[in-house]
Amino acid sequence: METMTTRSATPRPCALAVDGSAALLEDLQSGLAVVPLRIMLDGDEFLDDGRSDAYASFYERLRRGANPTTSTPAPGEYLEAFKRLDADEIVCLTIPARWSGMHRAASVAAAMLAEEEGRTRVSVVETDTAIGGLALVARVAAGLCAAGADGSQVRARVAEACAEVRLFGSLATLTYVARSGRVNSLLAGISNSLHVRPVFTLRGGEPGRVALTRTVSGAIDALDRVAGEQLDHVPQWLLVFHADAPGEAGELAGRLTSTVIAARCEVVPLSPIGGAYTGPGAFGFAALPRRPADPSASG
Repeated sequence: METMTTRSATPRPCALAVDGSAALLEDLQSGLAVVPLRIMLDGDEFLDDGRSDAYASFYERLRRGANPTTSTPAPGEYLEAFKRLDADEIVCLTIPARWSGMHRAASVAAAMLAEEEGRTRVSVVETDTAIGGLALVARVAAGLCAAGADGSQVRARVAEACAEVRLFGSLATLTYVARSGRVNSLLAGISNSLHVRPVFTLRGGEPGRVALTRTVSGAIDALDRVAGEQLDHVPQWLLVFHADAPGEAGELAGRLTSTVIAARCEVVPLSPIGGAYTGPGAFGFAALPRRPADPSASG
């Protein structure tokens, strides 16, 4: 799949900048720029720029024991992305600042562009979510930008989506997330030796445990159950994600569309930058109540 880099004939009211973890392909004509993320795999560089056709090779190397090391894009890379967008305003989404230097780098780039142009065009938004949650919020924002919404409309909907998005997932192992320092290494060792699959949630930037299961089917059951218990009885925009586990994701998507009112359900591969922390075999979903202003939330 080729990146679309054709500029629009006239500046659009608002455009979107995201990093590769949103699993979106750059489309400048629709007002979307992607900042690539670089991951080192035992000395080899892997570029995470939203091209999902390259994800399988990344996960295959993880399964063979490659050790991933991630890095934060430099402010100059964000600045280049901002300059590729022909828009009156730009909204840039990042994961929480306490998890990464991306928010800081994007903010520095926004200030650099403002000084260069003599005006402020970029709003950097800390989304307080990640992986599938960020990908879902980014899709909402991208749809609004492509439809011609202005900056105030996009920022308002992003703020609402960040407050409402819910993320649930299951890990095949705690090994990779333990390397990030987010869980105790001893807990990771115990869980792996007992072949336990943790089912987790992430909301408001805070992770929590939903269940511990021993099988893939148990994890799917737990995710389906929590969807029925915690999602409001209103149409939901669902994004099912997976780290080289398409069969499990497909089964989960089928269960969810029978359990909740699904205005839209999309299955996407988890970007390598997310997979570097979850490890292969992870899967889950993000959910967001559908709003009339969401131009892409149907079908």
